[in-house]
Amino acid sequence: MWSHEPSRRGLLLALAGGVLAACQVRPVYAPASTSGSGTGPLAALGSIAIETQTDRVAQALVNELIFALRGGAALATPALYRLHLIVTERVTDLAIEAGSDLPTAKLVTITATFTLTENANGRAVVSDTVFETTSFDFSAQRFANIRAQRDAEDKLARSLATDIRMRLAMALTKG
Repeated sequence: MWSHEPSRRGLLLALAGGVLAACQVRPVYAPASTSGSGTGPLAALGSIAIETQTDRVAQALVNELIFALRGGAALATPALYRLHLIVTERVTDLAIEAGSDLPTAKLVTITATFTLTENANGRAVVSDTVFETTSFDFSAQRFANIRAQRDAEDKLARSLATDIRMRLAMALTKG
């Protein structure tokens, strides 16, 4: 019985090694492909043109995406991809004061639906929806409420830009 045990272990180790050899692990933000067939996803992120927005919250997201994708640099020309965004915002009462029925906290939710398409052939590379939620205190001071909501929206725009950047990088890594 003991004489067969080492051969079974060796067989299991060889089998596990073969399975692991088939796996490929590489960083999402690799600077270039190892096969020499082109640029990596980090360079491709800099060639994404983002469609302009008219809403303040949507424009804040666009600005955060420009910084996240290109570090604030100009768009690489020619743009290889186009990013279409649909941004919606919802503000709801979160907590209500018992005696006055006035809100003491509000909840902000921003949802962004995006589609990345190739400019060369119009093929959709990835399409997805992301959302983030945060709260802010609501008081009797009008300016404080406006500022608190704007700060919450800006915080959500930064978080959404990070999430969208990761999803775009993963989609471009897959090819």
